[in-house]
Parts: sequence; structure tokens; C-alpha cells
Amino acid sequence: MKSILEWFLITIFTSILPALIVPVLVIPALVIPSIVNAEEASSDRLSRDISSISITTGEWPPFLSQKLKHNGVAARIIEESFALQNIQVKYGWFPWQRAYNNMKNRSWDASAIWAITPERSEYLLFSDPVIEAKTVFFFHKDSFKNWQSFEELSGLTIGATNGYFNGKEFAQAEKDGLITIERTSVESHNFKKLAAHRLDAVIAEVETGYDIIHNLLTPKQRESIQVSTKTVSSFLNHLVISKQTENAEQLISSFNKGLKELTENGKVDQYLKESRNGLYHQVDK
Repeated sequence: MKSILEWFLITIFTSILPALIVPVLVIPALVIPSIVNAEEASSDRLSRDISSISITTGEWPPFLSQKLKHNGVAARIIEESFALQNIQVKYGWFPWQRAYNNMKNRSWDASAIWAITPERSEYLLFSDPVIEAKTVFFFHKDSFKNWQSFEELSGLTIGATNGYFNGKEFAQAEKDGLITIERTSVESHNFKKLAAHRLDAVIAEVETGYDIIHNLLTPKQRESIQVSTKTVSSFLNHLVISKQTENAEQLISSFNKGLKELTENGKVDQYLKESRNGLYHQVDK
């Protein structure tokens, strides 16, 4: 038979132990939700902290230029697309190669605007297209050729701009030695040389070329230039961000949403028409 003391101890342990064990089992159930909520809060803070973006770019009238209203039509499209997502844009203006390198080494967040190439695709994220560009040859009238193949341009000196991608066929023709290229960091310099017949031809985006001709050259100089109707290349241009940049995918996603809204409400077409009609040129008095 159990003694009175043994019955007393059994009664005490059976009544106290459940009270001691239950809190130990309950506490983890209380702690786990609080950890999940902290992660969600961190993610929310991450989204809210993206309130600005720094973008490198260069002179490419009529799309991008410090001398144009709204910094050019492409700059306006980019800035207003981000604004629709409550993100403020800061532009930095550089020669094109420096603009690219400053984005690539992540001293700036993004760069505008660039075509997709296999090399760039390895380490860059590309937005939806901002501008569609078409490149052609602007000839001096004494060197004009109604060309169909790059072999027909052999013997001509063609001006090009550092950092510009003019299509795979053009790059291959240069690599194969079919064409002779002379490059400059300032695109307008090529057209001055062309007017003086120090170059036989210049490769440039068609709207950009016409913009430079009408704003840089005299009427007499314009008469010396003849434009080929054959397209060298046609490609889309994008906002680009290094894949290593913090929040890169989120920034691209936000921009694409804003661009889609800007396109659907007719603003993109409106701004492009305004640019083609010369409405973005500053008037100096």
C-alpha cells in the first residue's frame, strides 16, 4: 500500500506538470507568426524605399538632349513613366561610353537608352521598348551610292559614333574589312565633316540625322547631303539596369508598368508627334 506521503506527491505532480508543459508548447506558436510578419514588413519597407532612380544618358537629339525641352522625347517618356509609379528620376549626362560604364560599374542605377545585344544581355536587364530607331546612311552628294550590299561601299570613309550599335550586319561588314569607319565621340562632328566632304557618308538614326542637319548646317550645306532610303538596321531601344544593382528587377517592373499606362493613355504617341514637329526645341531670344 502507498503511504499517505506517496499519494500526496503523486497528486502534486499530476496537477502541476501540465501547467508547466503547456506554455513551452504554446510559445513557439506565438513566436513563428511574429517572424513571418517581420519579413513581410521588411519587404514592404524595401518597396517604399524606392522613391528615386539615377540614370546616365548622353546627347542623342531629338530623343535625348540637355538642350531640348523635357531633355528630349525619350527622357520625357522615361521620367513620366517612373512618375506614374511615384519614382523620381535624376539624369546624369556623359559621353556615351562613360554613360554606359557608369551604369555598368553601378555608380549610377540605370542608363538610357540602349539596344539589346548578346553581350549586354549577359549582365543587364532591359525594360520594355522606349523608342524604335532606324539607321540609314547620309551621303555627301558627290559620294552617293544607291547601295544594296556593303561591298558597294568599299573605298568610302564612313563616319560613326563611339558606343553606338548599328546592327549585326554593319558590325560584321566592318570586321570583314568591307567598309572603312572613322569614329567620333560627338555625333554632330560627323555631319560637319560630311558637309565639308571630309567623310563620304555618315551612319545615323534617321530622325537624329535630320535633326542635326536642320539645326547645325546652313541651307547650302544641307544641299550637299543626300539620304539613302535603304535601312541599315532597325532596332528597339530600352532603359537598362545592371543585374547586380539592388532592386534591379523591381525598378524595371515599375518602369514597365508606368510605360504601359503612359502608352495606353495616348501620351507616348503625343510626345513623339510633338518631337517630330520640332516642339521640343528651345527658342533662344
